[in-house]
Amino acid sequence: MKSLSSRLRRLQDPALNDKLLTTLTILLSLLVFVVAPLQANGVIAGRYFGLIFGCVLIPAAFMLAANLVAAGSIVCAIILIVIASEMEFRQSTVADAYLDAIAWLIAGITLSAVVARAVFGPGKVTFHRIVGGILLYLTIGLTFVALFGLVALNVSDAFKGLESLHGNFAIAGNLIYFSFVTLTTIGYGDIVPLHPYARGLANLEAVIGQLYPATLLARLVTLELTGGKSS
Repeated sequence: MKSLSSRLRRLQDPALNDKLLTTLTILLSLLVFVVAPLQANGVIAGRYFGLIFGCVLIPAAFMLAANLVAAGSIVCAIILIVIASEMEFRQSTVADAYLDAIAWLIAGITLSAVVARAVFGPGKVTFHRIVGGILLYLTIGLTFVALFGLVALNVSDAFKGLESLHGNFAIAGNLIYFSFVTLTTIGYGDIVPLHPYARGLANLEAVIGQLYPATLLARLVTLELTGGKSS
């Protein structure tokens, strides 16, 4: 018991959490900008893509170890991903995609809530808070990946230019692409939301994508440069 308590206290060390925060940001960036395009092009199979995302979440579980609810949610997401991958290796069904989508949603909401609280809480704004702000932006995009995936699973032809979901979130790379194109409000038009639910989510993500960098993230950078404190 004492050993467990001492380990939890070590994980509450701000320096350790800062390193884990930076590590998680780098891993999520690699997932979004490197692994997702490879998966969308068929270089990485969908079944392995889910496992890669599960590995990315491992640092998050350590980072949140002091918060048992948050850490438990991340561990739950990892377990769901492993179960979905195991099911996919045996026989692909739509249940695989549902489990993956739910896991992504749990992880996205948990990380967004915890990171937002840390980034915009009171105290001096540091470089690591800026990194946290970037991480929050990425997790917002990944949360919408899960939401778009759930819509696509429940409504056929909810998106134009997006193949049907099957087997362990097999088109996750394309969903990530669509989510971040929407978040950054680029809107190339190769994937288009058709169903009202999909359009509503796309509108919400686009509004967040406009306001977040221009207001909240810009304010953090300004406070860090001027040595100010977040209130």
